[in-house]
Amino acid sequence: MSTLFTYAVEVVDVIDGDTVHLDIDVGFHTWRRGERYRLARINAPEMSTVGGPLSRAALAAKLEAAGTVIASTKKADAYGRYLVELIADGENLNDWMVANGWAVPYP
Repeated sequence: MSTLFTYAVEVVDVIDGDTVHLDIDVGFHTWRRGERYRLARINAPEMSTVGGPLSRAALAAKLEAAGTVIASTKKADAYGRYLVELIADGENLNDWMVANGWAVPYP
């Protein structure tokens, strides 16, 4: 069984509906700053399509309204980005994006 790590994060920027820049507090006064992370298990429309800016705006608004944001991760994707489950105020935003039609499930 692989270990899932959970960290407190600060959202730096929302790139699109499934990619964010985060500052992650990895503990012991150590931070990973401004790196790109992809939301695990989902695929949002590309920014060049009609739905892309809408999907990005939905995720950005949800994060802006959130108090506490954490990220859980356990592996990187083929492009070297870490895959994260993004949790805002106890709600899984990966699932929220799919449930609200801003993204589709992705294996």
